Amino acid sequence: MQFSPFTRRNIVSGMALMAATVPGRSQGREALPTLRSGRSQFVEFEPAMPVPDFRLTRLDGKRQSLHEFRGKVLIVNFWASWCPPCRTEIPLLEKLAGMGGDMPARAIAVAIDAEGARTASPFLASLNVKHLPVFLDPTFRMGRRADEARPDDPFRLFGLPMSYVLSRDMRNLGYFTGLVDWTSPAAGKLLQAAALR
Repeated sequence: MQFSPFTRRNIVSGMALMAATVPGRSQGREALPTLRSGRSQFVEFEPAMPVPDFRLTRLDGKRQSLHEFRGKVLIVNFWASWCPPCRTEIPLLEKLAGMGGDMPARAIAVAIDAEGARTASPFLASLNVKHLPVFLDPTFRMGRRADEARPDDPFRLFGLPMSYVLSRDMRNLGYFTGLVDWTSPAAGKLLQAAALR
């Protein structure tokens, strides 16, 4: 399946699907801290819905369960080698992954390149990525394109890079579309607060 570029129609339909599934804030729950970068900002889901256990394919072809990452806040980042902001964000996620156990969160990167590991592996090698867990989703089984998404799909893609933040018990807290430095103080505040959810 070839990935079509993000068009205005795809973005608008994805945003409409998101809005249809985000009811008002629960009483007594404080919003997560604001995280902004460029023209984007973190969008919080209320309520945070459980994410099903996807079987992920690693770069080496082995399979792994998404729920194996349970226990810490998880950033699920969708990216592609042809995406210029992804070339900047992947090293930032690598830096976060290299920080180890003191961080309140960990990250995984999910490549949507149609050629899978054949494209993703050399791209990651050129960026010296060694710590960041990387998975492949060239057929959009996990992340759905906005124009093909259903209301119950937990990961809808209407821009790249796109990151979802999951709670320690695998609930979808929200998303950020576009480049963000997950090692920044503002991101750290968001991730610290997410760890308490």
